[in-house]
Amino acid sequence: MTRKRPASKIRIGIDFGTTRTLVVSVEKGNYPLVTFETEGGEVHDWYPSLIAARGSEIAFGWKAWAKQADEDWQKFRSLKRLLSRANVNSIIELGGREIPLLELLTGYFRALRHDLLENSNLNAHRGATFEAMVGIPANANSNQRFLTLEAVRRADFEVLGMVNEPSAAGIEYTYRYRRKSDERRRESLLVYDLGGGTFDLSIIQIAELNHRVVTTAGIEYLGGDDFDSILARLALARGGLDPNLQSDFWLLEECRQKKEDMNPNTKKIHIDLSRFMGKDFEVAVPAPEFYEQCLPLVEQTLSAVDAILAQTSPGEASGESSPEAALYLVGGAAELPIISRLSRERYGRRLLRSPYPRAATAIGLAIAADEMSGYTLEDQFTRHFGVWREADEGENISFDPIFTKGTPLPSRGQPLLVRSRRYRPAHNIGHFRYIECSQIDSKGLPTGDIATWDEIYFPFDPELAGVAEVEKIPIRRLAPLEAANETEEVYTCDRQGMVKVTLINHATGLRRSYRLRRGS
Repeated sequence: MTRKRPASKIRIGIDFGTTRTLVVSVEKGNYPLVTFETEGGEVHDWYPSLIAARGSEIAFGWKAWAKQADEDWQKFRSLKRLLSRANVNSIIELGGREIPLLELLTGYFRALRHDLLENSNLNAHRGATFEAMVGIPANANSNQRFLTLEAVRRADFEVLGMVNEPSAAGIEYTYRYRRKSDERRRESLLVYDLGGGTFDLSIIQIAELNHRVVTTAGIEYLGGDDFDSILARLALARGGLDPNLQSDFWLLEECRQKKEDMNPNTKKIHIDLSRFMGKDFEVAVPAPEFYEQCLPLVEQTLSAVDAILAQTSPGEASGESSPEAALYLVGGAAELPIISRLSRERYGRRLLRSPYPRAATAIGLAIAADEMSGYTLEDQFTRHFGVWREADEGENISFDPIFTKGTPLPSRGQPLLVRSRRYRPAHNIGHFRYIECSQIDSKGLPTGDIATWDEIYFPFDPELAGVAEVEKIPIRRLAPLEAANETEEVYTCDRQGMVKVTLINHATGLRRSYRLRRGS
């Protein structure tokens, strides 16, 4: 039997999760999960999203996992969840040192690449090129998208693109279910994606192999980590222990594992508290008690489902079976039995559960990476992006939406989105304050979840064209004769949702470009 020659180029999908990272490879129309072998000889089809540090030493993935029993090593879990609140200059304190978050994230993906080459079942050449399609939460802000994309690139992956996680799961659904005659009539799919740190919803229209994202919603800070914390709190209460131990790394890992082992027949959840008692000690948390505490969080997710269904198609939220709208449960946290039970009660036969809820996104990413699969995806802006403007000669402030929520993003091979503004400025210096928001009210002002982006100062007055720190100069209104110079703002957006602005002073020829990102 001849051994296959190691591949020099491998296409993969990377689902960077809060708890686990899953990798799926493209192999001649098949999409198998990549497995990793640990130092102890165990084989797993996932890679820990875990970092450990001791002084100047840092370990990632399975090497960090091996340090769990070593008290000298500080453990850092749920790195992905931190990204939603981070900016490009965020610093993490780890192992007694301050480390830039981007450097830490890059180190994680470098370790992943190393283990794909050295400790996985991939038959890869030592210098193989990995072409990766990377997943991102549908409601991820600009910083999370930039940090993830930049870290993967710096780790020497060739990034094919970035796909919203529920959109990728929708591709996996089509690949798995549309071959069945009773599923071929479905024209839309609502993906319910509950991961370790975030909850995302996406309604996707399906036409053969083409997928178009209609709308997205979700809850940025709700995921499996929250259910782990609930179980930890209940276990500590039953053991008579300090509730402040709820954030203990060991306890949360114990609760996560026991939560993931639950099935519909589980009556009690046995949590090992020996670490805190100095002796063998276990408590049993009744499953109904745990479910009761989880219910408010689960109801939040189902209320979001009802809202998005009502928004897109009035009457859809009734829960009656419809061939046009299936509810597809994916994500590791969606395996919690209470979620399937309550979803079934509310949505009936409309409910579909992925046979591989934890892997659905990674499989969809690999399919999207496979040029031969024929699948296409039309994604969109999940938030409004724009800039504050002065109105009524400076008496009021207005919001100018540059890219509105729902604007389709360019697909692979399509040109960038372009928006422009051209005007005669009223001030000597432009102070551009960019924001993103989840909603715009009836007066055209941002509302809902609002986040500030970069602030930029740009000289309109020709005499200031060569000034380095223009932001230190007082801003004043120009006299009528001074306001004759034309300025242009040109905004572009790529298929990853990354926005760039070029500011042009046509009087002086001054041109400056900026990659716009969310602020602190």
